[in-house]
Amino acid sequence: MDFRASKSSRSRRRLLGFTVPEVVIAGAILALFVATSVAAMTQINRWAASARLRTLALALAQQKVDQILTTPWSTLGTVPTILTVGTTTETSLPLNNDAFNSEAGLSSAFTNLDLQINATRTTVVRSISTRQVGATVTVTYTYRNRAATIVMNTLRATDDF
Repeated sequence: MDFRASKSSRSRRRLLGFTVPEVVIAGAILALFVATSVAAMTQINRWAASARLRTLALALAQQKVDQILTTPWSTLGTVPTILTVGTTTETSLPLNNDAFNSEAGLSSAFTNLDLQINATRTTVVRSISTRQVGATVTVTYTYRNRAATIVMNTLRATDDF
């Protein structure tokens, strides 16, 4: 009878809780899941920040293209400064700065959360004919020790027919 009583009490103890190896294995699986989730969320955040900076750089290039396309230009007058043949370089243009982005119409609640990223915008205007110019706008910046470049090209004719 002692054998049955001890077997019965062992079965009850076994049903009442987990063994140490079971708890350790479950904890290890949970820790692995948490670590993987944190790593995945960190990578997703990096991709989002990179995409946000690329979008802001594209908007910065588009802003200059819009200025080139909308500046009044007549063959009877002088050539506007923005359409003068040559290269113009603007440095230290903040990509993720709320004050600058508000002026450019790009404000966001999330633009000023990271380390400030500055861009360089280079505009090359070339003469095609007396009534046409071509322009190439290049925006470059560095994020996480990687250089990024955005290039936009446009053609512009005079407003005269």
